[in-house]
Formats: sequence, structure tokens, C-alpha cells
Amino acid sequence: MQTNRNKTASSKLLKSINQQRVLRLIFTEGPISRVELAEKTGLTQQTITNIVNRLLKDDVVQELNPVASNGGRKPVPIMVKSENLYAIGIEVAIRYVRGMLMDFCRRPVKEVIVDVPVYENDEHSVAYIQQVIDELLEHVTNRNQLKGIGCSIQGLVDSKRGVVIYSPGLRWRQFPLQERLEEAYGLPVYLENDANLLALVENLNGRLAGSLNNLTVKLDYGIGGAIVTNGQLSAGATHVAGEFGHYKAFDGEDARLCHCGATGCLTTFASASGLKRNGGYTPAQLLQALEADEPNALKLFGKIEAAVGRAISNVITILNPDHVLLTGKMIDGLGKRLIPALNQRIMETVPESCRDVNLVYLPRTPEESSSAVGLVMNHFFDVPVDRLTL
Repeated sequence: MQTNRNKTASSKLLKSINQQRVLRLIFTEGPISRVELAEKTGLTQQTITNIVNRLLKDDVVQELNPVASNGGRKPVPIMVKSENLYAIGIEVAIRYVRGMLMDFCRRPVKEVIVDVPVYENDEHSVAYIQQVIDELLEHVTNRNQLKGIGCSIQGLVDSKRGVVIYSPGLRWRQFPLQERLEEAYGLPVYLENDANLLALVENLNGRLAGSLNNLTVKLDYGIGGAIVTNGQLSAGATHVAGEFGHYKAFDGEDARLCHCGATGCLTTFASASGLKRNGGYTPAQLLQALEADEPNALKLFGKIEAAVGRAISNVITILNPDHVLLTGKMIDGLGKRLIPALNQRIMETVPESCRDVNLVYLPRTPEESSSAVGLVMNHFFDVPVDRLTL
């Protein structure tokens, strides 16, 4: 009897996985016909028809006008009704909470920003988040079309448990934020740190779409990163994989003390905060000094470029990604000088077997509230293969 129940549960999960595979494909490659869906997924035409009919009934997808063909019935393109699906994205920062209500076409409906003088305790942080969410909900006309709330957290996050492991500025340690918000609003809630979140969004329908193995390096006020392997985010044993900021990059007189307690970390010069603290420049000021050919600025830039380049080259050699995405305030301010130099150094220092890697970058760092909407979208279209046990 137990075996039959297990088979039934596995069958239902496999059905769910197939539907999510089709839905994600419609979203990422639509408009797309039933024939193309069958070819790309390997599912039978009847299975595709059953799945599409369910999605049409749920009002998640729509059929467009038939298109011309070489003979036979004209194929009917299908696409996701992105304009009828919505999500809330929340950026929880040290000095503010920003919220965004957007549709799945990434069109903003309402933005709310609340300044925070100081978070006095862990409940104080939740109160500010709820204030923003409550105001955004006033602009939701149909709650059934709201598919969830995504939160971008500056800190260490266990996204599977929905727990903020540690965020000193937000006064959180092992805080069950997902549970608290789901109890309050009855909606799916997803948490992620900012670098992982950006990687998820860019892999779904951004610069990393179509890539299966990639790195994201965010050179911001701090330095964070994310590792995607075989299309899945690698969190690591204790959910801190991708912490590139603590790669040991500087020695000798340049081995400055990092906030982690060690010395020589990449973040001590190659982050916006480290650059200001130890180098005396903001990214914009350094670019201006470089354009004036100031010797100190040129020396400092060379030191930073070499350290970042070596760090990325070594990680490429170890992990063999097909893409590396660079973003953050350092790229915003210094990208036009830094990107060409990094590309040259990386191609000169990685093994020949790894030189097919593509170095891409975002010319402007996305707002994290918008990225948090993408977190909801990613989960909505997620394929839950990790839960399949046969």
C-alpha cells in the first residue's frame, strides 16, 4: 500500500515538473507552438495538449492568431499572459526599505520607499517591511493575480528555509522572515541575498539566459557573488558560496584588515566602500583622476584591476563557467576602463581550455526591488526537479 502511495505521489510530481517545464519554456521562448514545445521537451503531442489546456483554463497563458505554415494546420503560438500576473519586490537596505509592484512584463505599477533612521530591533525591521507591503497592496485590483512577494536582503540568507542567517545592520540573526510574512499576507514569500537574486533574474531572462554554468560577481559597496551550475544556484553547505569579496587578493603593505577579521580580502580595495576607506576615492572620483592621468590613481587602478582579474581567472579555471557577469557600483563608475582591462587579463591568464568563457556586464546595477520581483517570477516558473524521488 505504501509503495502505491509513493508511486502516486511521484506520478503527481512528475506531472507537475512537466507542466513547469512547458510553462517556463513558453515564458522564455514564447510565442511558441505546441509542436515546438513537444520538440524541445521531448514530451508527446497529447501531453503537451493536456498541459496547455490546463494552463489556458488557469488563465496563465493565451493563444495568438495562427501563423502561416508550409502545409497542414496552421500552428497556434502560445505565450504567457504576463500582463495579468503581478509580484511585489522588497529591497531591505540599511537605511531604507524600497518596494515595487510590477507585472510579469517588468512594467512598474507602484513604487514605495520608506527611509529608516535606525533599526532598533528585529521586529522594527519587520514593521517597516509591512508598512511598504501594505501600501503596495492598495494598488492591487485582483489578489488572485498577485503571485508572491520577493525580498532582497543585505546579509546571509538560507533561502530554502526562508531564514535570514545573519544581517547585523537589520538586527537579524536566524530570523524566520519568510514565515512571518507568509502568516501576515497569505502569499508565497521568497528570500535571497542581493548577489544570488541578481544571478537568478539574469539567468531567467537576462544576460545569462541560455547559460547553464556561470558566475555573477557584484563589485558593489561590498563584494558578493553567485555560482550557477547546470542551471541551478549553488548555495554551498552553509549558504555562503560565492563570497568572492573574501578571496585573498592583497599582501604586504596592501594587506589591509577586512571587516571579516582577516587581511588582504578583495573587498578591502575592490569594493566601493573599501576603495573610499583605503584608497581615498569614490568610483566616480577614481575615474575622473584616471582620465586626468594622475599617477596615484593609475597605480591604484592597476592594483585593483590586477587583483580582480587574478581572482576571476582563478575561479574560472576551477569552475569552468561559460559566462561571467560583472555588476555593482564599481562597474557603474569604472566599467568603461575596468571591463576591457579585465577581459584582456582574464584571456591571458586562464588556460586555453577555458577561453571560450564570455565576460558580460550590466552598465547600470538594477534596483534590488525590481530584482526581487524577478525572484517571484523565477519561482513561479521553476522546475522542481530536486523534489523528484522515484
